[in-house]
Amino acid sequence: MRNAAQTARESVQRWARAIGDLTRFEVSDRLLAVLMILPAMIIVFIFALFPMLQGLFASFFQIDAATLDMKFNGIENYVWLLTQRLFWSSLLRSIFWVTGTTVTQVILGVAISLLVHQELKGRNIARGLVLFPYLIPAVVIALTWRFILDPTMGVFNRMLMDFGLVDQPIAFLANRRTALLFVIIAGIWKYTPFVVMMCLARLQVISTELEEAARIDGAGSWQVFRHITLPWLMPVLIVTLLLRTIWTFRQFDIVYLFAFGGPLFGTTTLPVLVRYLAFDAQQLGPAAATATLMLAMVLSMSWGYFALYARAEEELA
Repeated sequence: MRNAAQTARESVQRWARAIGDLTRFEVSDRLLAVLMILPAMIIVFIFALFPMLQGLFASFFQIDAATLDMKFNGIENYVWLLTQRLFWSSLLRSIFWVTGTTVTQVILGVAISLLVHQELKGRNIARGLVLFPYLIPAVVIALTWRFILDPTMGVFNRMLMDFGLVDQPIAFLANRRTALLFVIIAGIWKYTPFVVMMCLARLQVISTELEEAARIDGAGSWQVFRHITLPWLMPVLIVTLLLRTIWTFRQFDIVYLFAFGGPLFGTTTLPVLVRYLAFDAQQLGPAAATATLMLAMVLSMSWGYFALYARAEEELA
């Protein structure tokens, strides 16, 4: 019994010394920083960098969709892709989709943020209502808009007929000229609140003394906005444009669920084209090449936005 008690006591003493050594262990600030961000780096590598590198690797191979056998073919996937009319038409639709949504979102977002920033009665309720569309999932929005635009039961066609604007219902999502237009309208409706949030947060920190001094000097509302409010908003607007451009450029769900890429590829943007090539055409190599080209386009656009952001910050300094 005495030997067992002594052994247990020595074991406890060894654990106590080990814990004491750990508490006295010192690391440099650089090593501590690396240890702190290591879990995030591992997650980013697994879920972002590794799939990106795998897609880049696959873009140089001819891949059998059934067996996944790979045969190296160099840049043939890129050459084939750049000779396809569908790729260029999808790129033009992506540009139209991104430009139409982001520019309109910024214009409406700035205007709405300026409005709800004023000392108005019930502005907190107004802010909540403005942010409501951003909380709705994209799939719900797509299905709701499909029901609204339905030629048989849709309320939009009924309103047009009641006002005498049309004689019979119109299948808007079955028309190449109108399908993408309504996708853009739905995108504007959903994502404008994000711009409002970003601008409203910036407006809260603008010094009121600058605006008051400008008004004392005789500046009107437009001059105050042009020379004080807008320069202060510009860095946030550029960051918002960067985020919205990237997110909109790679947007898949709300575009695809509206018309599934149709009619006749009328709503096929580059992300929808990747899905078509990979799953419908079963051309995994060209699909990977399309995704890689999209990455290159996003990186080039980001570089331009960073240059604009640096210039906007210099003007405020």
